[in-house]
Amino acid sequence: MSDLLTLAGSLKQLDQARLAAVISSCVSETKNCQDLFDLSRLLLSRRELESRIRNLGSKDLEDLEHKKPTKNLTHALLASSDNVFEQAGALMPELATPTHKHLSEPGDSLVIHETLLTITESLFACERHWLGLVRSGIKAQDAKELGLTVKMAANRVQKIFQFAMHAGLVRSHAERWVATDKGHAWLSADHPKRWELLAESIMDLPAIELTDEDLIEQLQAAFPLRPIADVKLLAFGSLIGLIDQGAPTKLLLAAQTSIPKAAKLVSEMLPEPVSKLIVQSDLSITSPGPITPSLHRTLDVFTESEDLGLACRFRLSALSISHALEVGMSVTEIREFLASHSNHELPQPVQYLLAESESRFRELTVLGSALGTIIESDDEILLMQISNESSLAPLQLKPTAKNQLGSRFQSQLIYFNLRAAGYAAVMVDESGQVISPRERIDTEPVLIDQAAANQQAELLLSGESQEPAQEDMTRQLHFALKNKLKVTLRVELPDGQLKEFEIEPLGIAGNRIRGRDLEKEAELTLPMARIKAVWLS
Repeated sequence: MSDLLTLAGSLKQLDQARLAAVISSCVSETKNCQDLFDLSRLLLSRRELESRIRNLGSKDLEDLEHKKPTKNLTHALLASSDNVFEQAGALMPELATPTHKHLSEPGDSLVIHETLLTITESLFACERHWLGLVRSGIKAQDAKELGLTVKMAANRVQKIFQFAMHAGLVRSHAERWVATDKGHAWLSADHPKRWELLAESIMDLPAIELTDEDLIEQLQAAFPLRPIADVKLLAFGSLIGLIDQGAPTKLLLAAQTSIPKAAKLVSEMLPEPVSKLIVQSDLSITSPGPITPSLHRTLDVFTESEDLGLACRFRLSALSISHALEVGMSVTEIREFLASHSNHELPQPVQYLLAESESRFRELTVLGSALGTIIESDDEILLMQISNESSLAPLQLKPTAKNQLGSRFQSQLIYFNLRAAGYAAVMVDESGQVISPRERIDTEPVLIDQAAANQQAELLLSGESQEPAQEDMTRQLHFALKNKLKVTLRVELPDGQLKEFEIEPLGIAGNRIRGRDLEKEAELTLPMARIKAVWLS
């Protein structure tokens, strides 16, 4: 109890920003904490103590082992100015040292080039295709198709896409992946700035002075108990040349001082880009070397990438030109762009394709509404062909009126499936204006949890209690039951008094929880409605 009182007193002395940081760092739910004593009890639970102990450096662990109160241990809320908290000192010897797999992936300049190229194609794929959501990122088939373009295994494409997710370049929206505003800004940047934005998102190493020795071994020596599976630099660092075969590179050593300066080194490592294009009569466009980011960005608007690497090949098609017109590029701009970068008159087949695509633009339109989607075209044969297309059968397309097919599914899903089947569909609104498939959404907001922590810190410091939501407590109890965890319950007794029970949940049913009372070593049943607070022990 003395440690509890001491810790509550220490929390009372913190300012709001520091207390909010403490709340945010908790691995357990803090919504049930009605006052600083509740928060102190949570911070002294095994789960919270273990989290803070494992983040200590080797010198701090040594001080904790010898029960020597220090400034660092006090800051970590593991000790007061006079004593190490009893629970913290008792828990440390029980914690096992984690093991880590050696990093063996290369991180040379070619890998950096491939990563930047793959992220670029992934962002363009978000507006050209329906990239459905799965827990690991994109679906295996989508990763395989992207891999064929960039000449890379599907599992590596998936890892690079996960990197783009972590960096905030893509975000889930309306059941698919779309590029964020940050992703569009990334596409507009040059290679050094692109690298810089990626590096900033994963520079999460704990404070450590690095050498060129094995990075895992250095981290284990500095933080013996820390699990490092969640360190994003270890997960993605090799993809942008920060780690090579498990060792820190000159880029990582430079980035620890200044990421922008390290980005300048990247520009010297990457292959020299070219801006010359060869436009051929078979509708292909090739470059003799890697192309500049700005050239790649423009080509991806009106062509389809076929083969990307140190040399690149793109292809013109009715679908790709239709896409360019949808996002606001004109056929005249396409002609001028190709002519200026090839220094030759465009082949006749290319001229014909551009003219035909322009004349047939909006031949097939997709209109969404609250009731579903309408596909419309004056070409009855085209609509009949679409209705008989076996790959589109799951969309349940049915004639609804003359020159129309209807579906109950949303317009974007219909649009992307039509284009995947080879039909140059165009989304329109009720006034007939073309809707661009290029979504623009904000990067995932990250301030919501911090705002909640600030609000809770303010309430705790002011002494105002806050009643936890019943659904939050119920969720915690189910979590404890599933994972066989012990919990402490604050229960209102029939006479109005509050009493705490430490139990091991055995079952939840009929608005009651059944568990084993750890103090009396007997089974008890409590009504859920009388539970006022829950803590994981």
